Amino acid sequence: MKKVFVLCIAVIITSTSFAQIKNAAHYPPVELKGTQLIKFRSGINNQDYEIYIELPASYKDSSNKRYPVLYVLDGQWFFPTIIEMRESMLYEGYLPEMIVVGIGWPDNYHANRTRDFFPASTQDSTGGASKFLKLLQNEIMGFVDSAYRSDKKNNVLQGQSSGGAFALYALFHEPTLFNSYIVSCPSLEFGDGIFFNYEKTFAEKHHELNKKLFISSSEYEESITTVSLFEKFIIQLKTSNYKGLKLESLVVEKMGHATQYAYAVGRGLQFVFSRPDIKVNAALLDQYVGHYEFGIFVTRTGNLIYVNFPNGRAMLHAETNEKFYVTGIPGTTEFNKDDKGKVTGITMRGEGRVNTAKKLN
Repeated sequence: MKKVFVLCIAVIITSTSFAQIKNAAHYPPVELKGTQLIKFRSGINNQDYEIYIELPASYKDSSNKRYPVLYVLDGQWFFPTIIEMRESMLYEGYLPEMIVVGIGWPDNYHANRTRDFFPASTQDSTGGASKFLKLLQNEIMGFVDSAYRSDKKNNVLQGQSSGGAFALYALFHEPTLFNSYIVSCPSLEFGDGIFFNYEKTFAEKHHELNKKLFISSSEYEESITTVSLFEKFIIQLKTSNYKGLKLESLVVEKMGHATQYAYAVGRGLQFVFSRPDIKVNAALLDQYVGHYEFGIFVTRTGNLIYVNFPNGRAMLHAETNEKFYVTGIPGTTEFNKDDKGKVTGITMRGEGRVNTAKKLN
């Protein structure tokens, strides 16, 4: 009887609350917390743009620190997705803190992106890619670099579909503009193979391409093509054999052109922001091996080192000779030494906590 009474009270309160909401004259819009919206008209092509910006959590408190910048094309659609992904990937240690910049338009998305992303006046495109690349460099990136503490040597361009095609256009026309590229389902069919021609022309003059390029397609998209332009493009890139190019390609299983986006870009972010994984001398690893407080053991198998807990085991990857990390786990693991270089303990940092254990033997 008491439970029924409490339930009735809850229903009455809820009904009253919703009645009050229903009668409210105005509802405030839902906004992405911690983001900024900047509107401007380009002096290069006389078009209107919207720029969405999110700064890292530590930005205000780290006055001298500079941050990588991720530029997201089609920001009107993909900026919120990237923000959510970045938060969880940052938590698990896949990404550094970064500035995220979404680039979009206030309206007429299809017409504007067709104009800006494609380079030739075919297939309903007015061929505005060269002007868009110029305004991206001079107006948008110029503003970001002057207004925020950006790391100009560590920036990424991300584009999907037509935006992915533009990212490739930028790569082969202004190769020094970005460090890395995340290209998902690029429109390689555009212009009768024009992007293949851009790569071929570039390769004839350049033998080095010190970039990271992640490029993806989807299983369902690939299944309806008799000749995979995606596979053909990957083969052409590999055949060019660029010195310094770090390339990763992916066909996302059981996904289509649009639905592959979140997974593919997540993998792309992992790739372009991958942490160092250096090889540590075996003799140095042997110094870390042993028994520590709280039931922690460090063991070595070949050039691999593991930290063993009472309820688990994790492989350590080396950022430096003393500093390690576990893939997918936030934080770092460091080995402590005394003045004579003898290992005295292990310190594990993560999720705002610091745990230290002395080495016992």
